[in-house]
Amino acid sequence: MVSTYRVAVLGARGVGKSAIVRQFLYNEFSDVCVPTTARRLYLPAVVMNGHVHDLQILDFPPISAFPVNTLQEWADACCRGLRSVHAYILVYDICCFDSFEYVKTIRQQILETSTQSGRWPGFEFLPRPAG
Repeated sequence: MVSTYRVAVLGARGVGKSAIVRQFLYNEFSDVCVPTTARRLYLPAVVMNGHVHDLQILDFPPISAFPVNTLQEWADACCRGLRSVHAYILVYDICCFDSFEYVKTIRQQILETSTQSGRWPGFEFLPRPAG
């Protein structure tokens, strides 16, 4: 049986979310910025540890806030499926402090809604190892 993992890519406008996804999937890069205006879904398969896994990569345009409940998630077409992913990739521009503040806020909202809903009991971010 092939397992499926859903991954959401979030970040402020113009930070390169779609470029990162395209680099990962197709090994191509374009420095032309084309703003993402609607959610895009990519469906690659990957091999990890000798097993095939399906990925669902959801590339989201900037969102004003992380949806706090299912009703809010489905009321905004852009946010549909955002609360049910397995992982979030938060992208920011190292030259733009505002884009870092944006992902900091989204990260906090993800943590608050996920722990309140009991989705990830005891979940916490661990610091990256040095080196």
